[in-house]
Amino acid sequence: MYIFADSGSTKTNWVITDNLGAVIDEFKTIGLNPYFVSKHKIIASVSESFPGQLNPLVVEEVFFYGSGCGNKDNFEHLREALSDYFFNAKVNIFSDMLGTARAIFKNKEGVAGIIGTGTNSCLYNGESIAKNAISLGYVLGDEGSGAYIGKMFAKLYLEKRLSPELSEKIYSETGQDHSSILSAVYSSPHPNRFLASFCPFIKDNIENAQLQEIIKVSFERFFEKYVLIYKDFDKYDLGFCGSIAINFKDFIEPIAEKYNINKPIFINKPLEGIIEYHQMTK
Repeated sequence: MYIFADSGSTKTNWVITDNLGAVIDEFKTIGLNPYFVSKHKIIASVSESFPGQLNPLVVEEVFFYGSGCGNKDNFEHLREALSDYFFNAKVNIFSDMLGTARAIFKNKEGVAGIIGTGTNSCLYNGESIAKNAISLGYVLGDEGSGAYIGKMFAKLYLEKRLSPELSEKIYSETGQDHSSILSAVYSSPHPNRFLASFCPFIKDNIENAQLQEIIKVSFERFFEKYVLIYKDFDKYDLGFCGSIAINFKDFIEPIAEKYNINKPIFINKPLEGIIEYHQMTK
């Protein structure tokens, strides 16, 4: 058996396959970003969720793609935890950015982007990352992300720069006001997730011109920081994964067209492409 994982900061999707890539089972755990989760917590989470009818000791190889896994020095405790649980398996750990690129392009080159709660991009050569954008996180960067969009939205709302009708609807549907938003942003453990939580409201009310402008500006800045930085960017195919990219792709496509980039590829489930990539490269 083989195990493939796609891990963000909030959840991890796992797929178990046979030697031919056919899916045997799937399960979910909490996000296993090694910056935030201890070795003990990793083992406990996997142990609680691993399908009871299967034996982890017969797993031959683990392919783990996750946020926070770009720095080898940072994820050794993650490797140890997975090696302890899948005792007989070879454990491979890669960044979520590489997973996105492999899922989209397989063995072809292109520019891959993640647009979810956070953002990142890379120039991919068909096997590995040739060049990576500089990702500064939601405080200093993450243009185009759910957190960035939510920050723009919350700022306009709190500064009373949205129309009275829209502001009333925001309060009616979310219950958020000046006090609760500032408290969540400055006191909660995950303010980036809180800010991104406004995106469903924005999606549901996207006919509003002010909300459309927020999305357009946010994605223009994403292209400036994460796409146009690559030499000859318009010569490469462009692909995205992430909930924000999927939900707002109608705003992304015109920007790509403006820069003479082919219509972007959007994928919803990176693990399917990752499994296919590893079957191709066996």
